Amino acid sequence: MQYLRNSRAELSRVTWPSREEVLQSTQATLVFVVITALFLLLADTTLGNLIGLLT
Repeated sequence: MQYLRNSRAELSRVTWPSREEVLQSTQATLVFVVITALFLLLADTTLGNLIGLLT
């Protein structure tokens, strides 16, 4: 029972982000993921083509 009281007290002290902050963080994360995926696609394709030329 003490655990639940402590948990509730701790949650009341948490500063929750606003909806706008969450959306901005999500957008930034998605942009980073897309850029990383494009880079990895380019690197994989380039290296695959180079290895293909060697064989």
